[in-house]
Amino acid sequence: MRNSVRNLLLMMAATLMLSFNASADAAKEEAIRSALSALDARVPIVAIQEAQFPGLYEVTLASGELLYANETGSHFIVGEVYKVKADGMLVNLSEEGKKVERVEQLVAVKTEDMVVFPADGDKKAHVTIYTDVDCFYCRKLHKEMKQITAKGIEVRYLAFPRAGAGSAAHKTMDAIWCADKSEQGKLMTRAKSGQSIPADSCAESPVLEQWQLGQKMGISGTPALILEDGSLVPGYVPADQLAKMLGVAN
Repeated sequence: MRNSVRNLLLMMAATLMLSFNASADAAKEEAIRSALSALDARVPIVAIQEAQFPGLYEVTLASGELLYANETGSHFIVGEVYKVKADGMLVNLSEEGKKVERVEQLVAVKTEDMVVFPADGDKKAHVTIYTDVDCFYCRKLHKEMKQITAKGIEVRYLAFPRAGAGSAAHKTMDAIWCADKSEQGKLMTRAKSGQSIPADSCAESPVLEQWQLGQKMGISGTPALILEDGSLVPGYVPADQLAKMLGVAN
């Protein structure tokens, strides 16, 4: 979906021209919405706000993708916007906006709908991890769970069956998420050790909902770690390196 939206915009945005004058922010927002609607009705807009880059508006699509439009609505940019700091370092403004959005999205997910491995002793930090029970690097990361929690880091798992609805991973994760809370961690460890677990399903399973949310966040593979500030870190990260990322002293 994300690629199709991107390709559609790249092909059509270059030729799109609108003839209107809008000075008020509301009028500009409506102009941008109308422009995207003219491109294709399959491009649903979630929000429009002024971008950190002067003269541009940031457009968030339902797919999670960001676009940038000028204030007259005549041109669109598909890509990322960077700011050059005084020290010469680059700041990805597109990612900064996504970080805030990820934090807001995760706040809406109930902790009881996650599979949580509590920190040992006082909790110093937490990390949210989109995981698949069958992926090699998810299993590799899970083997370091005791090292991670021993550092005072709480691990919160969200489900991301990469093969999608109805897959073997989806069914296994349903069994984990539908189990009693006290058994979920044990079942997760067994599944990631390659052992079979009893099949189970329930109407209130959040697995597919979490998978869909992950796609909106831009998750395409597992493991995908989301830090407390909303930063997305794809792939396996060793326990010591994760602790440094979270500002936790070893």
